[in-house]
Amino acid sequence: MTEEKTYSQMRNEFTERFYKQIVPKIQKYEKERKTTLIRTICFSILIILAGILITIMNISLRYKGYVENFDENLGKIACAFFIGAFLIFPFFKKKFENKIKEKIMPIVCMCFSNLKWSPNLYGSSSMFKNSFLINDYDYSDYDDIFRGQFKDVNFDIIESEFTKDSGKNKTTVFDGVIIKLDMNKNFTGHTVIKPNSLMHITPSKALRHTELEDIQFEKKFDVFTDDEVEARYLITPSFMERLNEMKVAFTADKVSCAFY
Repeated sequence: MTEEKTYSQMRNEFTERFYKQIVPKIQKYEKERKTTLIRTICFSILIILAGILITIMNISLRYKGYVENFDENLGKIACAFFIGAFLIFPFFKKKFENKIKEKIMPIVCMCFSNLKWSPNLYGSSSMFKNSFLINDYDYSDYDDIFRGQFKDVNFDIIESEFTKDSGKNKTTVFDGVIIKLDMNKNFTGHTVIKPNSLMHITPSKALRHTELEDIQFEKKFDVFTDDEVEARYLITPSFMERLNEMKVAFTADKVSCAFY
């Protein structure tokens, strides 16, 4: 049985590996980063100039009498150029970031024993909606996903964004970090913890608002459950304390939790 590492030991090991293994690898890509940045800026400028040229040509044709009205197709092409110029930078930026991550993340994960990293894809999206952890959404987008194990408990750390509708009506339902843990306690019910609200509106008709004895916790959170006895069994004083600590650790404005 291996001895469990303290937070200080893990931090020191990570710092040592960061400067010895990660920084040298990042520095190799610094020249490429600058070259990619310059090329992207130049390409964006050329696209903008092309859009301006098409716009001038469209105006010139109209005022010189070659056409009676502005050419709608030329206008659409010019708009497409302008939009493309603004979209091209984040596209290349993301592409370059992913290239670096593929080289660096395996080394970062080595600092945390069983931790594994994967980008972009997560197969259990429906769970977040069904558990009422995330409000109703249409689209999900994932960035970094970490999987690991701590004290025989499997966990996923998922950087994600959930949105509703599209285009001008697009709204962000959630943008942040989700942590999924395999429970080390048996339970059959469904309990949801949400930030405290004035009306205590339940996320589901199947769940009812339940008050706990801890006054400070009640001021910060609402508990909804279909099994009050089980909810009190799951939400122990130590769990309440750790939920508050997690909010501080992630510098989060809001924290929600679901036992599902």
